[in-house]
Amino acid sequence: MTGREQISRQIAYLLIFIATILLFTVLKITASVVIPVIIAIMFSFVLLPIVRGMNKIHLPWIFNVVIVTILFVVAIAVLGTLVFASLRTILSEYSKYESKFLSIYKFFANRFNLGFDADKSFFYNLQSALGEQFNIGIMIRRMLFSLSANMVSVVRNILVIVLMFIFLLVEMHVTGEKLKEAFEGRMKNRLFEIVKRIMIQVVRFVSIKFFISLATGVLIYASAKIVGLDFAVVWGFFAFVLNFIPTFGSIVSVGSTSVFALLQFFPHPAPIVFIVAGTTTVNIVLGNFIEPRIEGHNLGISPFVILVMLSLWGWMWGFVGMILAVPLTVIIKIICENIPLLHPVAILLGNKPQDTRLEFTAYEEESEVEKNGENKA
Repeated sequence: MTGREQISRQIAYLLIFIATILLFTVLKITASVVIPVIIAIMFSFVLLPIVRGMNKIHLPWIFNVVIVTILFVVAIAVLGTLVFASLRTILSEYSKYESKFLSIYKFFANRFNLGFDADKSFFYNLQSALGEQFNIGIMIRRMLFSLSANMVSVVRNILVIVLMFIFLLVEMHVTGEKLKEAFEGRMKNRLFEIVKRIMIQVVRFVSIKFFISLATGVLIYASAKIVGLDFAVVWGFFAFVLNFIPTFGSIVSVGSTSVFALLQFFPHPAPIVFIVAGTTTVNIVLGNFIEPRIEGHNLGISPFVILVMLSLWGWMWGFVGMILAVPLTVIIKIICENIPLLHPVAILLGNKPQDTRLEFTAYEEESEVEKNGENKA
């Protein structure tokens, strides 16, 4: 690399860095507009393989989009109704669970000499043991208020999201033709292949991640149903949502479900052990064995990068940002893998540098084959 090329590359990296800061600033300011668009794009990536599969049996593309959208909306409505009903039941039976909390806390308080007052509530006793700075009641009220605000926001935007991904699915039928017409000159084929490869990999990743998360939620729901754990739908939905956050999401899902199993079944150990073992096994098998095998190559993100992205996207977009953080980061990594100038960024985002370098080698070999084919032509 000559001195001029090195300077040009450094300038390019500086411009990319500045553009990235400006982009995140714009995304923060326009969150109310951008979030529904991002969710609609994600859903369209999930449903696109199904629409294409139906198209192979010679059904009209528009018909496929309408049928898939109707089924998807019905499924979301049914699931939302079940989750909402379960949450209402939890609130109505709060006193029952608090008394059970209190009895369990009394058992452990006597065992470990923690502060306990039988005339006070569970939260009062727990706060007295942890210290006055931990006001448990206020913390839970704030959390419930935040969740309610997010739910209202999601419900308000559902119609917009559905309309957006319907039109996105319709547009994707002619995306290839648009890409071919958008670029001209000698770089036309190369740019088309890069964009095409990015689209294929992103659609594949998002759809696989969605259905693996769905399988995780269904299996944990089934495990909860088998032993009679209350609010099985909530725990299944919780596992489905948190599965989009690798490692940390699974830990929170398993931990919360296990704690509730302890609350409901204490002092009987068998159902508690079943829930702990079942939820742990489901997350390990699907997350560590089945998902990587289906993906076919490593899309792993560094654990440190995951924490940083969870903080960044959570600060920008709240709880929705935390759920979308890892999928968006993987999409960024896929884009960087396909653009030679951004290969260093892909390596920094990745978990295993050698796996990322193998992807670069594969892309370079494909590019050489394409160039040789063009030269022969």
